[in-house]
Amino acid sequence: MIDLSDYDYVVFDCDGVILDSNRLKTEAFVSALDDEPDQYVDKMIAYHKANGGISRYKKFRYYFEEINPHKDANKKIEQSISRFAEIVYRGLMECNYIPGVLDFIEEVKKKELHLFVVSGSDEEELRKVFSKRGIALLFSEIYGSPFTKSENMKKVTDLVGKHSKGILFGDSRSDMEVAEDYGLDFVFVQGVSEWKDGHQFAESKAFLTIDDFKIEIDEEFPAWLVSSI
Repeated sequence: MIDLSDYDYVVFDCDGVILDSNRLKTEAFVSALDDEPDQYVDKMIAYHKANGGISRYKKFRYYFEEINPHKDANKKIEQSISRFAEIVYRGLMECNYIPGVLDFIEEVKKKELHLFVVSGSDEEELRKVFSKRGIALLFSEIYGSPFTKSENMKKVTDLVGKHSKGILFGDSRSDMEVAEDYGLDFVFVQGVSEWKDGHQFAESKAFLTIDDFKIEIDEEFPAWLVSSI
């Protein structure tokens, strides 16, 4: 059970938290690098999964400068990002929502809390997808790359004020770290997360883990975490 009465705002990651799109992104990296050697692509996918929430720009640069360096790295990065974006946009328009998330967001809206998206996804692409899917107006702001999650969280805290209390729902280490850095409570959404050790990390820090958003919300209890889901 989650009590939202002590919070002023709620922050959501996108992939794996609002949209069931983690596998889509992984497959898109493979497709965008289909002319690259398999052993290097495998290393890229391992890097991608270990660094959820980091932008595609940084990941492709890491591939073409560190995993399999190219003399024309900038050109390769640009081409790969373009291919990746085409695949991802189509997928984001069609993929399912994480179970229960829309009902949960509607309940949060009823409590008149501010809602934000802070994602590693491309900001312009994400805003377009959310608008096309009819959910953009549910959020006060939608933030993404090329800005980092930390930079975008600062935008959120500047808007709500430093004394406001927030909670962040995420599925990656970067989500947990940015929540800690900015003093938000954190909930690990593990259902389709690619962060293998996420549950253990969340548990070690006494953060709640949920599979999805088919959960109870209660505003009568004093503690935000009343019981495990």
